[in-house]
Amino acid sequence: MIQLVGLLGLVAFVAASLVVGLRVLVLATRTRQLPELAISMSMLLSGAIGTGLLVLPLLVPDPSIEAAYYSFQAGSASNHIGFALLFLFVWRVFRPREVWAAGLFTVSTLVLWTGGIGTAIHVMPGGGIPGRDIPPDLWFWLSLCSRFVVYGWATFESFHYYAMLKRRLALGLADPVVADRFFYWGVCTSAVFCIWLNLAARAAFMDLDWVLAVSDLVSALLGFVVAGSLSLAFFPRKNAVENPEASADSEMRS
Repeated sequence: MIQLVGLLGLVAFVAASLVVGLRVLVLATRTRQLPELAISMSMLLSGAIGTGLLVLPLLVPDPSIEAAYYSFQAGSASNHIGFALLFLFVWRVFRPREVWAAGLFTVSTLVLWTGGIGTAIHVMPGGGIPGRDIPPDLWFWLSLCSRFVVYGWATFESFHYYAMLKRRLALGLADPVVADRFFYWGVCTSAVFCIWLNLAARAAFMDLDWVLAVSDLVSALLGFVVAGSLSLAFFPRKNAVENPEASADSEMRS
């Protein structure tokens, strides 16, 4: 039952990533801007395709060793490309002119791909997946640590911008819809950051049955949080869009 709930959370995450990713991709074809293209492809490659391929063997009764292996390899490759595009999005949107940000993006991406390529080389058919079926290895931790850094960076920047816009909103100098989008994007990235924390805890204590059970429940909860906040970040609330002045007045009174 717990595993089923965890699976439902992953399915919700995949569905939201697919719907929102396609919508932003349509926008990117009109704007021809890098941020829209990067974030849309990130959601599609890592959120929808990559995660979907990793979940697929769990939905198929008794999958063959070869099918599970190739599904993992394809899903992992898609995920790592999507993660790198998210890294690019964070850098180009929040700190495009900062030298330190360019360096952090470059180093994080190199560490990410080193971990991803190392995992692809060392995982063998029927040999188990590091951090899931067998103890985590160096490649697992390299990939995961790079995600900790950049998703944490994204969360900080999102809430930082939200706080600035809230102050401007009180003076009538900001759009409440844009402020809400930064807030929900911060919730989304922080939930993903917590997913990586949960994955790290699961990998570190995989011999404890209660940790695995709690991990499944946490994954489900976080999957639903990501799905909901991602949708709100890119699908603004109807009342806020139709009457932004009323929303601003409400914020000022609060």
